[in-house]
Amino acid sequence: MGKVLRILVVLILAIGVAALVLEIRIKGMREALVGRAHKFEDGIKRIARTIEAQPPADMPAISLPERDLSEVSARELENPETATFWSGYPFKLEQDNLPTLDYDTDSMAKQLRRYYRLELDPIKNKWKKVPDPRDERRFATYGPGTLQESLDALFERAKAQNAALNATRAELRKLREELVDVINQHNILKRNSRADKRLIEELKATIARLEQEKADLERKIVRLEEEKRDLEAEVAEKTAEIEKLKSDIKDLEATIVRQQKQIDDCRNVRPGGGRTESTSVPDNLENILTPGDKGKIVAFDEHLKFVVVEFSPAFMKELLGDDLSKGLPQIEMMVRRPGLKTAAGDFVTRIRLRQVVRDQGLVVADVLIDWQQVPMEKDDAVYF
Repeated sequence: MGKVLRILVVLILAIGVAALVLEIRIKGMREALVGRAHKFEDGIKRIARTIEAQPPADMPAISLPERDLSEVSARELENPETATFWSGYPFKLEQDNLPTLDYDTDSMAKQLRRYYRLELDPIKNKWKKVPDPRDERRFATYGPGTLQESLDALFERAKAQNAALNATRAELRKLREELVDVINQHNILKRNSRADKRLIEELKATIARLEQEKADLERKIVRLEEEKRDLEAEVAEKTAEIEKLKSDIKDLEATIVRQQKQIDDCRNVRPGGGRTESTSVPDNLENILTPGDKGKIVAFDEHLKFVVVEFSPAFMKELLGDDLSKGLPQIEMMVRRPGLKTAAGDFVTRIRLRQVVRDQGLVVADVLIDWQQVPMEKDDAVYF
């Protein structure tokens, strides 16, 4: 009997030692499990704070300007072709600061610690585990109020948020492609705009230059108009003067014809058989006349070879006397042109005085063609 007791005591002692060892090991494992459960609970709460509680609500489409797809040309378009980028754009994805899951409440904390599904026993008025309908030998770990329910809700919302994130990424990709197209077109337009701006600057400079040239031409036109008016007035004056000279020439030609007839009559034979003699120049006339320029040619006729000379009043008195009543001596005088350079110097020709027009102070003279060097010109000087 004593041996049995001793064996039992040793056995109980061994079992106690084994139980103590197991207790020590189980305590460490229990603390690890409890710490891990708390870590999981805190992690779930932190994750829940980043998960939206509800999906973004649908939003009505916003009217936004569409990109113009028509080519750039000088033709004005009332209704250009536009893109339809915004027609299928999900505006609801732009909603921000949506409320997140709230797992920091006491009820949610209890649910996170409730592994089994519990229900109230109406008889004992106590909570009891609910058997699993799928396996009666086990208790249900899912359903209302369980940790699994909260994890399933968190997973569903995380999955929905991930789907929204993927949709946002897809829309960002579309938006990036649209933005790249817009940037490329914008860069092309900027290059074209720089070329157009350079062309505009050149055209502005050309317009300014043309405006300046136009102003200069307008001023020149005004000046030319004034010169034209002056020239027209001068032409009218010269035309009148020419007409007057033509009239004078006609009168002189008529006088010459009349005087020539008189001269011819004087040279005819007188009754009784004698002939008339030409009026001779007085012997002392050359001593009376002073040398030098005495007048100028005011008109001439190269065909008829005569000139009209305007003498100075002093020389007219030397020729015709102080009262201009004497007859005109038919003397020869010379014509020169100041500045003329020929083999004969400035000498033009010789003339012989023929007829005087006393009321106009003019003398008609014949051109001695044998002496003529160059054609006559108006204002040639007559000298003795």
